Amino acid sequence: MSRQKAMIRTSSAAAAATASRVDLKKKNASKPRMGSKKQSSDMNFTRLARSLAIDYSSVYYIDINDNSYVEYVPKEGEEALTIASKGDDFFADTVINAEILVYEEDRERFVSSLMKDRLLEALTESTFTMDYRLVPEGKPLYYNLKATMTDKDHIFVGVRNVDIQKRREVEENEKNETFRKIAEGLASRYEAIYYIDTVTEELIEYVAGSHDEKLKTNKLGESLLSLACENDKYEAFKDDLPLLQKEMQKERFLSEVTTDEVYSLTYRLICEEKPTYVNMRAVRPIGDDTHIIIGISNVDASKRREIETKEALGTAISMATRDSLTGVKNKMAYSQYEAEINQKIKDGDMLDFSVVICDLNELKVINDSFGHNVGDESIKGACAEICKKFKHSPVFRIGGDEFAVILVGEDHFNRRNIIRSLRAQMARHRSDGKPSLACGIADFERGRDLETADVFNRADMDMYSNKKKMKRRRV
Repeated sequence: MSRQKAMIRTSSAAAAATASRVDLKKKNASKPRMGSKKQSSDMNFTRLARSLAIDYSSVYYIDINDNSYVEYVPKEGEEALTIASKGDDFFADTVINAEILVYEEDRERFVSSLMKDRLLEALTESTFTMDYRLVPEGKPLYYNLKATMTDKDHIFVGVRNVDIQKRREVEENEKNETFRKIAEGLASRYEAIYYIDTVTEELIEYVAGSHDEKLKTNKLGESLLSLACENDKYEAFKDDLPLLQKEMQKERFLSEVTTDEVYSLTYRLICEEKPTYVNMRAVRPIGDDTHIIIGISNVDASKRREIETKEALGTAISMATRDSLTGVKNKMAYSQYEAEINQKIKDGDMLDFSVVICDLNELKVINDSFGHNVGDESIKGACAEICKKFKHSPVFRIGGDEFAVILVGEDHFNRRNIIRSLRAQMARHRSDGKPSLACGIADFERGRDLETADVFNRADMDMYSNKKKMKRRRV
C-alpha cells in the first residue's frame, strides 16, 4: 500500500485495496492449532481484533521496536479482519498522510500527539484517545483514535468514524453554551438567585457582589423569610416586614408559585442605610414540579421613577379636574363622574342617588355693582355653604355661578332635611342682603332614567322653580 494511505484510510480507499488483502481468518485456519508462543499470541490478537471489528473502521498493530505496522479493516458481512496495508514506519507515514487528509485546524495537534515519544509517554499512564477531523471528500468528518499497549513491544490503535455522535455533542455543547450565556445575561440583573429543591429543601444560592461571589449550598429551613430579606447586603425594612412575614410563609408561597406562572413581589430592604425597592420573581422550571428558581433584583430606581410619575400624573389630573377658584371639582370632573354613573345605569349596577343643582342669585348684579373680585368672593362663599351641607358627597362647579352635587350614602338618605335647611338659610341670606343660592333636587328613578342627564334636568327645573319663588318673596 502507498505510504499516503496509512493511518487515515477512507472507506473508498479500503475498498480499492481489497484485492491485495489476505483474509486473516483463512490464514490462521491453515496454521496448526498447537505451536510456538508467537502463534498463540497471533491467535489471541486475532480474537481481540475480531471483537473490535464491529466498532472500528481500521485497526493498526504497531511494532514499537522497528515502527513497522499492519492495518486491518473489517471484512464486510463477516466477523473477520483483512489486511488493508502494511508499512515500515507508522510514525513517518502518519506525518505524510496528515498533510493530505487531516483537517487543517486539527493537523498540528494530530501530528504532535502521534509522535512516537509523546505517544509512548501517554501510554505509560493510560489509554490514549483523541478526536480529530478528516477530509476524505472535501467535507470534514469526525473520527476517534484510541491507542493501547497490547504488550511491551506492540501498540494497538483503533480508528472509528464518530461524526454523527460528535456533531450531536457539538450541537448540544453549543446549545448549552448559548443557554449559559443567556442565563448569565439574565442573572446579571439579579442581586441574588436561589435554586430550591422543594423535596429535600436544599438550595443553591448566588449573591452578586458578595465577598466570594460563589455558589453556596444551604438548607431552606422552616421559613422563606430569611431568603427574601437577609444576606450579606440587605436586611428587611421594618415597614414591609409584615408583608414579607405573610407572603413568605412556606405553604402559602409554594401554593402561589404552583398556581401562578410567575410569582412577583415588590418590597423594600435596607441597603446602605436607606430603604431600597427590590423585586422577587419566583418560577418553576418547565416540566419540573420539584424545583423553584427565585431571583431578587434591585428595582429601586425604576420603582421611584414610577412613583414620581404617578404622583406627577395624579397632580396633573387633579389640577385638570379641580376648579382653581373654589377648590372643588370642575366641569371636566363632573363629565367623567357622569360617564361612570351612566355605565353603571346601563349595567344595572347603580345604587340610589340624587342630583342637586345650586345657582348663585344675581351674580351679574354683584359683578356690575361691586366688581368681579367681590363676585368671586361671593362664589367662594356660596360654594363653602354647599360643602358644609353636603359633607359626604362630591361637589362640582359646572358653570360660572352654578354647582352640582351627586348625593350618595348618608347625604342621599338625609336629602330632604338638608335641602330644607339649605333653602331656609338662603332665604335668610336674601332677606339680609347677602349672596344667596337657589337649589333644586331630583332622585334617580329606575326604569325611567336612562342616564344621569335625565335626573340633572329635573333637578335643574326644580332649581329654577326655587329661584322664581325667592324672587317673588324679595319683591
